[in-house]
Amino acid sequence: MNDDVAVIIPARYGSKRLPGKPLISLAGKPLVLHVLDRAREIPSVSRVIVATDDERIMQAVLDAGEEAMMTPNTLPSGSDRVGWIAKRISAGIVVNLQGDEPLIDTAAVHHAIEVLQQEKDVSVSSLGYPLKDKKIWQDTNVVKVLTDENDFALYFSRQPIPFFRDGHFKPLPNLFRHLGVYIFRRDMLLKYVEWNPSELEKVEKLEQLRILQKGYKIKIVTSQIPSFGVDTPQDAEMVARLIEQKGFLSE
Repeated sequence: MNDDVAVIIPARYGSKRLPGKPLISLAGKPLVLHVLDRAREIPSVSRVIVATDDERIMQAVLDAGEEAMMTPNTLPSGSDRVGWIAKRISAGIVVNLQGDEPLIDTAAVHHAIEVLQQEKDVSVSSLGYPLKDKKIWQDTNVVKVLTDENDFALYFSRQPIPFFRDGHFKPLPNLFRHLGVYIFRRDMLLKYVEWNPSELEKVEKLEQLRILQKGYKIKIVTSQIPSFGVDTPQDAEMVARLIEQKGFLSE
């Protein structure tokens, strides 16, 4: 297998809660370029591409000297856009890195890549951060994932899972907040994009459920750093402060 690793960053201009999200300025640089910088920090990555459906985003990436490709605006999910590009490049491992997570744990992403390189029976991996806070567990904007004893995902949901019959939430060693990054073997990704969205995927609005419903597994790698996505103006302000504190400033 070709073990070349490509990171593809899906970046849509249209966002109901934060229009033009990839281009909002955080600490003097567009959000999408912060994510691109994080991708460059991942060891073993040979290529980073922004997948977009908007000329403005593409131009901002090209102006920064980076690579971008236009994708059809009819594709139903970020992974479908990533798959569209994967068909046109030769990488054997493809990382779908969300375009709104500039604080992603790059060391954990590297570990998740290594899982595919070292465990030939694993075709998809992703990240989870231990979920210990009841309010976060109850938040339906936060995706939860439960894993089995071998660290494979049992289920993902926006609902608070599992149900605690005694009414008392407690942290569990296999309960995580899901972090939206996926590492695919190329052949698995190309299968994925040929499948129709599954019923569970459409109900929960979670693209990863397409994989589970087809009977395939997703290995969850533990992240030691909580990632913060940018979905609202308030998120943008908080993440900008964190970027400045961490020293991720534009040069």
